[in-house]
Parts: sequence; C-alpha cells; structure tokens
Amino acid sequence: MTEKEAYIALNMVQSVGAATVGNGIERLGSAVKFFTASAARLASVKGISRAMADELATAFATVDWQSEIARAKAQNVKFLTPVDDDYPPLLRQIHYPPLALYITGDPAALCFASLAMVGTRSPTTYGLVNAKTFSYRLAQSGICVVSGLARGIDTEAHRGALLAGGRTVAVIGSALDKLYPYENRGLARQIVKSGGAVVTEYPFGRSADRQTFPMRNRIISGLSSAVLVVEAGVYSGTLITVDHALEQGRSVMAIPGRIDSAVAQGCHKLIKNGARLVETPEEVLDEMQTLPNAMAHPAPGAAAPTESQPAQRPKVVLDDVEKKIIEVLADGEMTPDALVNATGLRAAVVSPRIVSLEMKCQLERTHGNVVRLRKNLL
Repeated sequence: MTEKEAYIALNMVQSVGAATVGNGIERLGSAVKFFTASAARLASVKGISRAMADELATAFATVDWQSEIARAKAQNVKFLTPVDDDYPPLLRQIHYPPLALYITGDPAALCFASLAMVGTRSPTTYGLVNAKTFSYRLAQSGICVVSGLARGIDTEAHRGALLAGGRTVAVIGSALDKLYPYENRGLARQIVKSGGAVVTEYPFGRSADRQTFPMRNRIISGLSSAVLVVEAGVYSGTLITVDHALEQGRSVMAIPGRIDSAVAQGCHKLIKNGARLVETPEEVLDEMQTLPNAMAHPAPGAAAPTESQPAQRPKVVLDDVEKKIIEVLADGEMTPDALVNATGLRAAVVSPRIVSLEMKCQLERTHGNVVRLRKNLL
C-alpha cells in the first residue's frame, strides 16, 4: 500500500476525519502506518479512545479500498491526495484539507486563478442575471469560476463561464455517482467537456444530505482566492461558505440588491460587516489583483502573461443578429424599441440579443434603459 492509497482508504471511513488522521500520522509516522496499526497502537493516538480504537481497527480492516480505486479507474475518475505534488495549493493551506478528492475532468482546473461564486437556490431574476453576467465576464478574463452545481445561483454561475468558453469547477455535496441535483447531470458533463472539473471528497455511493453540503462549502472557498456572494438570505447556507472563507483568509465580496428583497439581506449583512460591495465584474477583478497569488496562474490554454506580452482576451463571437445590432448602434445610442425599428427585426429576437451583447461586453445600458456600444471593453 502506498501513502496515496492509504489516504484514499482512510477517506472512505466516515468515522475518522482529517484531524484524527493528522494526529495519527504525527504519532505513527505515516498514513500507511496509521491505517495498518493495531487497535493498541491506534489507542496511543491523540483523540482516540480504546473503544474508538477497536472500532477503527475493524473499519480499517474491512474497507474495500482496492475496489474503490479500480472503480475510479474504470470510470476515468482521478484522485488527488495531500501527498500529490499537484494537489491544489490553496486547498492545501486550509485547516485539515480533504484526505482525497475524486475528480472527473481536468485536475489542473483546480489550480487556476479562481473565484468562488455562490448564492441562494431560490434567486430572483436580478440574481440570476447577475450570476451569469459576472461569471461570463470573469471567465472571459481568465478566471476559473468555482461553485457548487446547486440550483439557482450556482447553476447560472457555471453556465455563464461555459458561455464565455472559460473554465469552471463544480464542487458537489455527494459522490460522483450520486450527483445532486439530478437535473444538473447535463451541466456537469458540459463542465468536464469544456476543460473544467467536477470534484467531491465523498466516496462512491454517498448521497447528499444536510451534513455533506456544509462540508463541501469549505472546499469551494478553499479552492478560491476570493468569494463573491451574488444573492442570499440572512439564514442562507451560502453564508456557511463565507464563514469558511473568512477562516481561510479569503477575500469576501457581495452584490447589493433591493432593500425589500429577502434574498438580498444576506448580502447587505455581509457588506455591513466589511465585505466589499461590488457592482461590476471589473471591481471583482480589481479586488483579485490585490490578493497574493490570486492571479498567478495563466488563463486556460494560455502561457503566463509577461509585461511585453499581456494576457489575451478570448475572441468574442457574434451571430448575424448581434452583428446587425452592433452596426446600427454605431450611429449612436437608442432605446430597445427604437433598436427594433432600426433593425427591422422582431422584439422577441432583439431583446435576448441585447442581454447577450451585454454579457459579451459589447453593449451597456444608460439612463432610461437606453443601450449603446460599450466604450471600454473588458
């Protein structure tokens, strides 16, 4: 048995956590020695009683870690443990990092400059638009967007990054074979196909429950240099991610909402308590550029930028309708209704393209819902 295999095996035993494993390694010398120790030896480890030692010895002797590794190999699932050189460096810094990560997709996605984008499962339209817009523009700038694949804000955060052709990482609160929510299986496949990753610390067969989600939140913040809360209520589980982020020394940002919106109150509380209020993706980028090592990794598929060769933005792709709108707006700003008349297209065609062009940083809205070409593109 190797050290990596020992970490994978230990991770499969629910009754032992990272803190106990750390104590065991410190006392006995290695993960292998801890996993193969007798009950008497286990009882010498800090925090392990004699009764617990007997239970652990039985659990260690019966866990089928060989089958787990074989199953992962058959399904093209990769493992990362703290003994691996390519274990995510930011995650390695947190208290008691995961003993094992199960990854489908590209493990390198876990090491890029990353921002955690989180929020409520029951967002408003305002929250959904902000999640997708911010994610799109940040991914377009080379940031890897990390979220939890949950309904609502998480889903839109992943979709925005995919729409931009960027990377996104989904940290789930279940095993890979028990992906939750079920309807996001297609989204998970898109994330993997795009060069991102779906990751969990839970062994095969573990379903999501009230305990798994708070635990996975520490990984979402741990993989990221900063956390952006898009929309959340005062008692939202999203704030657990923020608590983890603060413990881990991560920067926290929040988007303000309506003062009478229940799902904005969590963001407002965070802002009152010192989180940075952000209104644009550019402000998020400004914040990240002030953080140590936050922008140290190159954008997906790109070499690290230098002073003489700055990072290149991905090329913006426009369809024929979007090109026509851009052409018409070259003569000046106008309302959406005027734009419909000027292009000769139906409102049902123009309206969604206006939103699309905003997300692609080509248009901006001014007073009175007037739209115009964006002067300072990202």
